[in-house]
Amino acid sequence: MALEVELKLTLSPHHVESLKQQPLFRSEHIRELGTQRLGNTYYDTPDQQLTAHRVALRIRRKGEQLIQTLKSSGSSEAGLHSRHEWEWLLASEQLDYDLLKTAEWPKALHCETLQDEIQPVFSTDFNRTIWILDTLDQQGRTLKAEIALDQGMVTANGLEDPLCELELELLEGEATELVRFALELARHVPLYISDISKAERGYRLLDPESYSVTRQQPEFTSETSLEESFCALLQNELSLWPRYFEAWKFSRNWQYIPLALESLRNTCAFYETFTDIIPAEPDGVLDQLLTKLIRQVRDIDAWRRTALLADCSGSSWIEKHAERAASRMEVLLQTAEPGVLALLISEQLIEQSWRERWDEQKQLLAQRPLQEK
Repeated sequence: MALEVELKLTLSPHHVESLKQQPLFRSEHIRELGTQRLGNTYYDTPDQQLTAHRVALRIRRKGEQLIQTLKSSGSSEAGLHSRHEWEWLLASEQLDYDLLKTAEWPKALHCETLQDEIQPVFSTDFNRTIWILDTLDQQGRTLKAEIALDQGMVTANGLEDPLCELELELLEGEATELVRFALELARHVPLYISDISKAERGYRLLDPESYSVTRQQPEFTSETSLEESFCALLQNELSLWPRYFEAWKFSRNWQYIPLALESLRNTCAFYETFTDIIPAEPDGVLDQLLTKLIRQVRDIDAWRRTALLADCSGSSWIEKHAERAASRMEVLLQTAEPGVLALLISEQLIEQSWRERWDEQKQLLAQRPLQEK
């Protein structure tokens, strides 16, 4: 069993060559290991019991190797993902259920009938190019990471979803350095934080009409401090607005744009409300990017609000506005700034850099319970 810590980013296939030409990719600290074709078949029950319990089960063909993999539910924090993973080599393209018994399954899945119900549900096929980053971070500590660029397709029920992802997996060092590395790339090539797994991409193709992004609210106790509350609230929004953008890109469902706008405004509200313990960054870049993105999304969403208030959703005039708005949204998602904003917030959450600007009064205030009377 291994615990993965990785940062997953998405990008447009049009920007792949630009990515590879970036100085960071051409430095002496990065070596390319080559490209392989990977074919993957994912398994589940007809009623999708595995994904309901956040379990992914697949068989991967990697060259001449067949690898059975089980991934359990994990966690996501500031864009970094961690989850437990088990891998076994297979002699044939058949699931080995005896091997699965050695993994940690959710208790609800420990039933004798599960084995008879599991079947192939979708596939992912892509080319993976791998680089190894081996360098020192800003403090002179070792930093090693595997960088994987995946380009291909997810296929289910005769439907396809293009795949273009950049994954940074930490091998040795501090997690925040993965974010810094990605941030340097994102300033030149549009990269977006993504917590959408390949498995989730497959499942949503099985029933695109039922796909949705669910908002979760952080829970607070009587002991949750102001600082902890800020981090939980901000982390929650960071997991939402990039997802809303991606959901719009997948479905073209305009409900996701006002949801993204609300999430961005929530982010702005947290920085404003908690300013007495979370002083603004001195350079003001994060605030400028957030304000600019809110304005851009607000203007793109203007046609929908007008159509709703004027009750003219079906008119040719408003449809032309909708088409222009879709084009503007596509352009926005091809710019670097939204990705840079997400990574700046991620970096701030991991480093808790606001503490460097604390005085004694702010430090004491930050530890007060949110629900203190």
